Amino acid sequence: MASIVLDDMVKCFGDLTVVDRISLTIEDGEFFTLLGPSGCGKTTLLRILAGFAVPDSGDVRFGGKSIISTPPHRREIGMVFQNYALFPHMTVADNVAYGLKARNTPNSEIRDRVASVLASVLLDDYADRYPRQLSGGQQQRVALARALVIRPHVLLMDEPLSNLDAKLRVSMREEIRNIQKTFGITTVYVTHDQEEAMAVSDRIAILSGGKLQQVGSPWEVYFHPANAFAAEFMGSCTLLRVEPGADGDTEDQRGGTVTGFIEQTPVTLRIGRAARAPCTIMLRPDWIKVAGPEITENRFSGIVRESAFLGAAILYQVEALGKTMRVDVPAPQTNILKQPGDVIDLYFEADRPAVVAP
Repeated sequence: MASIVLDDMVKCFGDLTVVDRISLTIEDGEFFTLLGPSGCGKTTLLRILAGFAVPDSGDVRFGGKSIISTPPHRREIGMVFQNYALFPHMTVADNVAYGLKARNTPNSEIRDRVASVLASVLLDDYADRYPRQLSGGQQQRVALARALVIRPHVLLMDEPLSNLDAKLRVSMREEIRNIQKTFGITTVYVTHDQEEAMAVSDRIAILSGGKLQQVGSPWEVYFHPANAFAAEFMGSCTLLRVEPGADGDTEDQRGGTVTGFIEQTPVTLRIGRAARAPCTIMLRPDWIKVAGPEITENRFSGIVRESAFLGAAILYQVEALGKTMRVDVPAPQTNILKQPGDVIDLYFEADRPAVVAP
């Protein structure tokens, strides 16, 4: 297996810079995801790792050794493509064996390794079938088995679940995660799906416009985004400008609160340092709660514009503080369903907001 280092990577297509001075270190055995919208540079980075694209500058190292001039077939990588790229005229076993035959592996070893890897992806009873006889999930596992059977140092996966339906994507991402951990292969995974990235990854790199926005664990990038783009890309949220009032530099030592403004609306603030210096905070929908009469801190009012009861939760669209914000309320919290036009009193707890900008 191998660690991966991308050092000051740059790639341009004409006047367009699609990878803009990106440096990353991926640990040996790590499941690392490149996440971002279309055109952010994530697939180009993966192609550079595979050797299918040549960077304009920068270096790539596997296990401390530069592979920038090494052709793809000598990089010891396994690749799982978005469309699986299975050979329709070959059986499952022959598809999986293809890379071994290209390496002149002895037939007896090919049989053993193919049988072993098909068992690991739960396809040992499908060896003699053709791709057309398989479901989308089974085809995806064949593609994964073909990549694993050569025992690569690095596994690269380019949006491998995008062609599956929603239910199958959930089950397959769990299988991919389990298989990757079983084999312990350093894996670089490309997706634009935030939930998928959080479900499978040890760490995530968020990209936008060819630039690296943040690297961290799923927990870190969700709860502590580095900037507004990372905050909004990782899921629904509301960004609010917070400013201390005229007495904002004198904290109430008894209650730990200050008078301040959220989007120019006076509010009694209790959010630590964020209440004492102008900043932008982020709130996820489930961090905003319905306020009872006893709540005085971080409290504000709004008008319900839409409401939906989903059993386990009530989803509101609320116009408040000059914003339209989503508020997710656990259904057991209240037996009252607010209707469009109703006033609703809301608050957030002091430790919830994430500061995303000064």
